[in-house]
Amino acid sequence: MTVPLEIPAGSTMTIPAGAQIVAAPGIVLTVRGVLTVASAGGGAHVHARIASAAPHPDQGQAWSGIVVEGGGRLDADGLDLAGAATALTVNMGSLGARFDNGTITDAQQPFQVAAGTRLDTKHATVVNAGAASNINGELHASYLDYQTSAAVVGGFIMNDPGAVFDATDSTLHGIPSAGNDYVISVASSLIHVAYSTITDAHCAFHFDDVARFEIDHVTAGASSPDDRGGKVVYGAMLYGSGAGPNTISNSNVMSTGFDLDQQNQNGPLTIVNTYARGHVQIMSSAKWLAGDMATAPVSDAKPR
Repeated sequence: MTVPLEIPAGSTMTIPAGAQIVAAPGIVLTVRGVLTVASAGGGAHVHARIASAAPHPDQGQAWSGIVVEGGGRLDADGLDLAGAATALTVNMGSLGARFDNGTITDAQQPFQVAAGTRLDTKHATVVNAGAASNINGELHASYLDYQTSAAVVGGFIMNDPGAVFDATDSTLHGIPSAGNDYVISVASSLIHVAYSTITDAHCAFHFDDVARFEIDHVTAGASSPDDRGGKVVYGAMLYGSGAGPNTISNSNVMSTGFDLDQQNQNGPLTIVNTYARGHVQIMSSAKWLAGDMATAPVSDAKPR
């Protein structure tokens, strides 16, 4: 693919299973109609793939990725994207995007979801993300394996009052000694993370402003009390939240510094059956009864 490609409104383009497309630097695939990708059946998935033609896409030679514009829709099952500047952009007015069973490798930014739009993904993998994904609309992810690079400044950043970050049964991890925070809310409507693990980050959760958050069956930091390899310094920086209900339940926060650090203006917080290994600083408005302080790590606080 040496020239930009656009799927016009009212048209459908299907990328067949097994297709291998090489994209020249700067090339963008714009979707104003419908783009579909379906992996071959028969047990073993056969994926389609779009990859950069440049051997070093991180040096300004990346292709620009897929952009789903107003009126457009992406329905992809088994699409791999490699070496893109922004692998998948979902813009305002789109009819939604689905990205299942695909791998995004060496993207400078994996996802960008505009306010008022939505991306759904199941069983996707992100390898070596170069920058944080911006989620100002809604991201609903299950069984997501997402790896940030050592230089990345964050995993996911929400920066709109209507933003929703929803991840279940997911593995969010960095490269050891990475200094990024992972799930960052500058402004959002809901942060929901369940049955997931977050490791190798400066902070698993960093909330400056979130209307409501629910953390359930999550391990943030090390995999066990004796494991210092998780590299999470703060389990959760809870620096601003709304009326909620805000809950942390059936979870483990095992950092090398503060497991929970709550400051500034926060709505009520209820903590239930949660294990903390280190320092905890929560406000008087938070409710964490002695009987709800787990004395050992919660064994099923991980993907199912």
